[in-house]
Amino acid sequence: MKKRKYTSDEILDIFKAQHRLSSPLDPEAEPSIEITTEMSVRDWRCTNDLLPWKKLYKFLNREFRVDISEEEWKNALEPAREKKMSGVCQLIAKYAEIEIVEPIRILGADCLSAATFLHLKRKIAEKGVDVSALRPSSRLSPYLERHFAPLLETITLTGLNSIEKITEKRKKKGFWNAIHLFDSDRYELLTGDIVTFRDLIEKMIEKRNKNGAERLHP
Repeated sequence: MKKRKYTSDEILDIFKAQHRLSSPLDPEAEPSIEITTEMSVRDWRCTNDLLPWKKLYKFLNREFRVDISEEEWKNALEPAREKKMSGVCQLIAKYAEIEIVEPIRILGADCLSAATFLHLKRKIAEKGVDVSALRPSSRLSPYLERHFAPLLETITLTGLNSIEKITEKRKKKGFWNAIHLFDSDRYELLTGDIVTFRDLIEKMIEKRNKNGAERLHP
């Protein structure tokens, strides 16, 4: 499979998308703040409720499938009040690669939808999610509720901004369900008109065609 390097602008767009989608669901995050190249690493971490730098760089290495040294990360992340997001994006773009998804042949015809779904499924599985029952018709919401972080990473790393927003809807009504804060099945995560993985794939291809870019996932 062909690959190319991310650009630093694409890395910034990924961070923006992750903030847009996840911060409204995190009471410790700041949804109203915009992620920019001139933002300090300290403000970025506070805005997104992120880990201290030593844990953060290990997480970013896993997320972007890179092996950037601690020394390089420290130079980009510390001192956090002085370092800018531009340096973080440039460092990741120096190493991280994106795979170019190409159509596969099905019944004598090229099919980009099938290739995109199989590629996305494989990437989700690589993050430890059980995809044995995953089909194009599978609803996205239950997977997000059980595996929010790996799915959010997989979807946003495409760089296609296929999901506009994620909202919470309480599944169970009534007073006791309202105050039962530790019920893991309390809320449903909704993604607008993207209900199934087929919807997600169609939106990805739509965005890809609009961007004129051959990119889907690192």
